[in-house]
Amino acid sequence: MSVRALYSLMQSGEARLGGGEGMQGIYGSITQASMSRVLDALAAETALGPDSVMLDVGAGLGRPLMHALVSHNIKRAVGIELDDVKVAKARALVRNIDRANRIDGRQLAPCIDYVCSDIADAKAVHTDDVTHCYSFWEGVPPDAKEAFGRLVQKSDAVQGVAVVQRAVRGESPEQCMHGWGFGSLVLVNTFAVSMAGSGRKMTAYIFRRDSGVLTPSPRTLPLEEFCTPKTQETVTDDATPRDRAKAPKRRRLSL
Repeated sequence: MSVRALYSLMQSGEARLGGGEGMQGIYGSITQASMSRVLDALAAETALGPDSVMLDVGAGLGRPLMHALVSHNIKRAVGIELDDVKVAKARALVRNIDRANRIDGRQLAPCIDYVCSDIADAKAVHTDDVTHCYSFWEGVPPDAKEAFGRLVQKSDAVQGVAVVQRAVRGESPEQCMHGWGFGSLVLVNTFAVSMAGSGRKMTAYIFRRDSGVLTPSPRTLPLEEFCTPKTQETVTDDATPRDRAKAPKRRRLSL
């Protein structure tokens, strides 16, 4: 199955399931071309490939994981998602795609483990063999970023990390990730990506694990002072007008 065929099946499947909305958060995703660029950068800079296991934190309906399984033939995928409605939709979506693609190509459902959990409470998730991590973490709360950082820092297997959000302000991306507890990461690529539907621009940051230093430094500044804070809504462009009206104003950090 080609990536183009996969996206056609994902789009029609999501429409039948009622879209990506759930009970918590706002669903948003980047375009097929943007996700291809993220995965290609992980492959070129951090050896994403057939032996890789990819983790998506805030997996939604699992588009990035299915994309990686098809385009880079990764071995296994793990999606952590807090919203049980999105998890149920994600599981149904991949089953429907497999049924539509029964004759042509790899079955995806056996290769994806969708876990309904807060990342901070995901102790039971088998992540020891995770080699690559991805997150569209615009609007992800600070405690979840720190939990994600701890997961990466304690792993001996992680080689690459990709995050998508608004552009970093006030600190270098490496400093921000180090402050969230990811250990020592090297920024190897960064580029603009587009939101699906609206075309709104976000920024992808591709990091390679630095094997030299893995211990996170203690945070010496209050969380609000570590990266330049901004006040804005944490609603993606895929949100409906009703979602936007309901979304509370909150303070978020630049990374």
